[in-house]
Amino acid sequence: MSFWHNPEFVRHVRAELRPARALSAAALALVICSLVGLSTWSNTLLDPVREFFRVFYLWVMGIQYVVLLFWCASACGNSIARERELKTYDFLRTTRLTAWELTVGKVLGVPILAYFTIGCTLPVAIVLGILAGYQLHVLFWTYVLLLVTALFVSVMSLWASMQLEGSSARLVGLLAILPVGLGFSRAGWQLFPGFDGISIFPALFSLYRVQAVMQGTAPTLFGKPVSFVALTPVLYLLFGAWFVLMLVRNIKKDTDQIRLLSRWQAIGFAAFVNVLFVAFLDPKTVLPRAPHHWTGAPEVSAFTMPVNGFILLMIGVAMLSPQEKLKVWWRRHAAGEESYFSESGPPWPWLIPAALIAFALLAFQALRFSSAVPVDDWRLGAAALELLAFLVFTTRDVLFLQWAILTRMKRPVVKGFLYLCLYYTAAVILAAVFRIISQAQMSFFLGLLTPYWTLESADIQFNLSSGVYAGLALQLLIILLLLRVMSVRLRRPALVPALSES
Repeated sequence: MSFWHNPEFVRHVRAELRPARALSAAALALVICSLVGLSTWSNTLLDPVREFFRVFYLWVMGIQYVVLLFWCASACGNSIARERELKTYDFLRTTRLTAWELTVGKVLGVPILAYFTIGCTLPVAIVLGILAGYQLHVLFWTYVLLLVTALFVSVMSLWASMQLEGSSARLVGLLAILPVGLGFSRAGWQLFPGFDGISIFPALFSLYRVQAVMQGTAPTLFGKPVSFVALTPVLYLLFGAWFVLMLVRNIKKDTDQIRLLSRWQAIGFAAFVNVLFVAFLDPKTVLPRAPHHWTGAPEVSAFTMPVNGFILLMIGVAMLSPQEKLKVWWRRHAAGEESYFSESGPPWPWLIPAALIAFALLAFQALRFSSAVPVDDWRLGAAALELLAFLVFTTRDVLFLQWAILTRMKRPVVKGFLYLCLYYTAAVILAAVFRIISQAQMSFFLGLLTPYWTLESADIQFNLSSGVYAGLALQLLIILLLLRVMSVRLRRPALVPALSES
């Protein structure tokens, strides 16, 4: 169905673009442009005319970015949650609209008034840009970036709204702007400068030749230099496609039945992020540097392994099974009809292949540069042990969240996360207290209670404290205990008939 014939899109267009409202928005936008022009003129009387048009254009363009992105984040972040609050969302879910049509209608229709308002000021901005001396291709890519970024923010905010209820969804939707605005950090992505493209600023700085800010952040793709102007829209489209996939899978489901990704899709997402690590690694940071022959290979391992620990937690949460489906799987597993690697089974077995893929791609990196960098410099053994620690701790955390779902508490995943945050906060505070006694005591408790023992030192070797091995053994015992507790709950007869797989 063409989006302009989409009933959900048409519904929002008719509601948001009523003639009086549309005319008021257009008039207000043009008045604001006039006020910005007068303010700019009053401060540039002694400057050349072209400087006036340049400053005027940059102000208008900046306001367009801020208004459209915040409007999209707020409107889409409140869309589904607000309809659930008003008890009208069930009417949408029972229509003949497919999940894809409903997603497209909301992403394009909910912020339609924002697009209309920016569209009214677009001719003004283009004329100002031409008078300021900017080339047409600069103006074209400026607004291509604006459109792609707005769609990305809308999809992320709608994804957040799908999982939340109440007024908090609007605030969570605004968090979608954070990676777009704050993802640019030369210090954080020295090894993988291509990830700076998740922010809109490097592309705009490159487009308008802000060389002082862009120094040292040129991205590479498999060792070849690329432009942020082309890289940023591609990253938004790729990551946005994953969020659209999660929306289409779950937008017509109740919140307690949402499972963001299937098992294979979750593994695909983990592989996708690790492929980006391979693609964005800057060879200059890894190759030896004379005269000290220093290489950045250990830093690649030290950076990617903790990130993969976070990825494992993300896909583990995305694969959490609703209680009813897990009970169905339990009965079939007891009858020998299904294995642990089942779409309806527990999520933790699927974390293992995701971790293996991450380590395999790190080993591929080592082999890729083996002619210039010794494989030993990558410290693959230490990286494997570190990834094992993240895998064990993440498995425990995911099992705890799955157990919380089986308890039928209200908002089990949110409460489970709060309990985990409390646990890790207490562990860090306890380690800080033991640091007063000795550094060895602090290392022991960090290794015993958290997987982040490697972050205390940049030199990752096998001479680890006994707390690391004691921590792995302790977490394995907790995992066995959680599995036992979950099996007891799954054996209980359901108060209502369990849902069939169909």
